[in-house]
Amino acid sequence: MGREIVTASSDDTVFAAARRMSENNISCVVVTEEEKVIGILTDKDILKGIAAADTDFRRLEIAQRMSSPVAVVSPDERVMVAGRTMEARGIKRLPVVDAGALVGIITQTDVIRGLISISPLNAVSDVMSTKVATIETGATATEAARVMAANGISCLVAIHRQEVAGIVTEKDLLRRIVALHKDPATTQVVDIMSFPIVAIPPTYSVLSAGRRMDTMRLHRLVVMDRTRKVCGIITQTDIMQAVRRENERIEQLHRLVDAELDALMRYAMNEPQRLRDLLRRMANAPAKTDRQDGV
Repeated sequence: MGREIVTASSDDTVFAAARRMSENNISCVVVTEEEKVIGILTDKDILKGIAAADTDFRRLEIAQRMSSPVAVVSPDERVMVAGRTMEARGIKRLPVVDAGALVGIITQTDVIRGLISISPLNAVSDVMSTKVATIETGATATEAARVMAANGISCLVAIHRQEVAGIVTEKDLLRRIVALHKDPATTQVVDIMSFPIVAIPPTYSVLSAGRRMDTMRLHRLVVMDRTRKVCGIITQTDIMQAVRRENERIEQLHRLVDAELDALMRYAMNEPQRLRDLLRRMANAPAKTDRQDGV
């Protein structure tokens, strides 16, 4: 978990929180009151506000946009359980609380970093999202926010003259609209999008994609084929879900093996003579040749 937490009061403004998030390169502030967690303000909360025509961020209080109550986790909880909680609730970070006090925060990035190295996953094409939402570079930031909010997504691929020009994310809206106090209704996508796009081929491994996101501090990568055609997007959410499924599959296999071994041990203890006879017959049985097997 991360131990450096940026907090705010519920009566602080969204503008002040956005500036703090932008300066610290983070995607949320934890809202506290008398050292207790009462809410969380994320870039998604701000995105929804923009989609609902928020413009005066200097007057809008955090209490009006924060998410509350907040799901929290204890510092001694398993990482896998934290990941399941995030996935079930559709969130990307959890405040870590010990004896009622805020002691840290764990994000999707932390979960993936902790689990991905032990997951033998394959190519990103197996887990990427193939439905990619796009928007023209001449559209407004408000329009982009509405498309993202309506579809429950965190990014759009920006298109100019039928070519990929960049990507616009929740963080772009936070940094280049809210933190700079610009009007989203008059600001175009081309003015806030990130470019050039960080792209990977569909054959790229999930492990490499996760490490690249971690190194570059990204939450998603665009997947493009050799012709530079967009064929998907892989996000931290996609990776976390894939890692969770793979680790659960491995845990299930381990449980099955343990059960088989336990059954064998009970058989050996209850039927020792039958087990010795079986092993003796197996040892004395003639080995089959390839010709006898019909190979």
